[in-house]
Amino acid sequence: MKLLNSLLLSYCLLQALAQIVSAAEPFSPDQSFGGTMPYEGEAVSLKQAIASLDDDSDVFVKVEGKVTEVCQAKGCWMILVDGETYARVIFEDYNFFVPIETSMQRSLVYGVLTEHTLSSDQAEHFAQDAGAQSMLDLHGEVKEYSIVARAVQLEKRS
Repeated sequence: MKLLNSLLLSYCLLQALAQIVSAAEPFSPDQSFGGTMPYEGEAVSLKQAIASLDDDSDVFVKVEGKVTEVCQAKGCWMILVDGETYARVIFEDYNFFVPIETSMQRSLVYGVLTEHTLSSDQAEHFAQDAGAQSMLDLHGEVKEYSIVARAVQLEKRS
């Protein structure tokens, strides 16, 4: 029993180490959607982008995060997270979508970040589009951040 516990503990530590190492790996795109991702400008975390958000301008940002939800109707929006912070990513001029199977993948998004309040009807619509997978509490008016994306890159799943 002691050997089994030691093996289990070793396995858990190796898994934790693998996650730390993979988080430090550079982003490696596998799929691209929309326009071309600009080479210039360094990607920032969603939290960093929100912290430097300026209400008076439409500045493009390159943001890295993890996709946790996608519109299950047709892939017309996705949720990008960074810890407890999230932003809804919609696609510029409704010109492109992402696969509805996209989930738990690192993503690089290039677009304009804003803060706004969803009406009760909008929140309900997004909750229905997310289906059973939604982890967000979207009832009543909801304050959230959104990115109107011009380009999206998804990283290959491990």
